[in-house]
Amino acid sequence: MICTLSLASALLFFAQSEDVPATDSDTPPAVEEELKIDPAEALAKIKAAIKSESDVVILDAIAYAAEVEDKKIIGEFYKLLKHQSIDIRLAALEAMRFNKHDEALKRLLSFGSNKLLENDAEYLAEYIYALGQKADKKAAKLIKNDLVMTSAHNEDVLKARVYALGRIREVDSIETLLQLSQSGGGRGGRRGRGRGTAKMRVEIQTSLSVLTGVELGNEVLDWTNWWSDNKRSFKVTKAEGKIDDRKLQAKWDSLWMTEEQKAQAIQDFKDERAKNRKDGKGDAGDDKKDDDDKKDDDDGLIDF
Repeated sequence: MICTLSLASALLFFAQSEDVPATDSDTPPAVEEELKIDPAEALAKIKAAIKSESDVVILDAIAYAAEVEDKKIIGEFYKLLKHQSIDIRLAALEAMRFNKHDEALKRLLSFGSNKLLENDAEYLAEYIYALGQKADKKAAKLIKNDLVMTSAHNEDVLKARVYALGRIREVDSIETLLQLSQSGGGRGGRRGRGRGTAKMRVEIQTSLSVLTGVELGNEVLDWTNWWSDNKRSFKVTKAEGKIDDRKLQAKWDSLWMTEEQKAQAIQDFKDERAKNRKDGKGDAGDDKKDDDDKKDDDDGLIDF
């Protein structure tokens, strides 16, 4: 589980309204040793759950085995992607999304043409995020498929494709996002021509920033001009770029966390802030900064 205090600090605004009391001790709580699950036991549990035909039992088995890196277990998750229950399908998909075994990506890629994805926008969006989670160039074609700015496409699916492309670290991802940003048209000049559509601007800005390491805001013309000047010499680095806007960075980080990781990051921030208050590191300036953050917050931007 990857959650650091530096990440938690980027999530400042999630805990602004809470008054966190200082602790009486600086001694960190004991960390429980994580128990390893036997793959054979987890596999048997999943098979028995499927045989039971009980949704509750199957969901419990998926949760139990979700992090077990085993090819056969991934195979059982894959079968459940086609289950009649949407809850089970989504749970199996999430398990494959965060499971680190190579078989998970292989199976996800093979599922890309399944009709269930065509008929369920929520399922398709989560599937795209699962592909993005893997950050593998082999997923690029499926992520970019049907990536067109049109009202005929579900907005959540479009967002998923834009964000997932930010995880595919290659020049083609940058150019695809720039082309998308220019679609939909405007009227001319900085107030129109070259601006493209206002739809998805924040999402495109976020993905472009982590891909390029450059912060240019959400004006399409600024990005297209920058790319025109730099594309011949630009090389995509292995490491993601950091976004200056901490709310956008926190949003980006949250997209690729499990629910447990999100909760842990927020708790880490609260603990850090409580310690700082006890040590007298907070001041009136911090309170003013918190007020400014609340005023500037965009309710449509953060969905932790």
